[in-house]
Amino acid sequence: MRGQRGIEINALGRSRGGFSTKLHAVVDARGQPLHIELSGGQQHEATRAQSLVAKAQGRCCIADAGYDADRIIAAIKARGMKAVIAPGGSRKGWRRRYDKKSYSVRFRVEIFFHHLKRCRRIATRYEKTARNYLALVHLACALLWVS
Repeated sequence: MRGQRGIEINALGRSRGGFSTKLHAVVDARGQPLHIELSGGQQHEATRAQSLVAKAQGRCCIADAGYDADRIIAAIKARGMKAVIAPGGSRKGWRRRYDKKSYSVRFRVEIFFHHLKRCRRIATRYEKTARNYLALVHLACALLWVS
């Protein structure tokens, strides 16, 4: 039982509101989940980008400005996909160009998270362990696939 204890093991992290967990997802063009990961609330999105890009499929990889880093864009291009990422505010000097028409499809990711967070148990994370929480997230994703 000793392995279940701990903040890092259970994907909990300090944020402004206390302990929280971030969900990272790879979603297809229809808004259906392909892969889900957990991390602590204080961790930046870009720290999980390599493993998420490895699970991505298709001609292009659409992500928000939090994933705008040269190493992430290089990883996407190495997989033979087009990187469609809005330039982040932290970029100095020139602003990288991106396909705005393709980027407009990113709302489906936000809709996926909206549907997922409608499940109160997922939105508030009542489970103590990351394993149980991720199991409930997968169950909610399965219900999204069916509906």
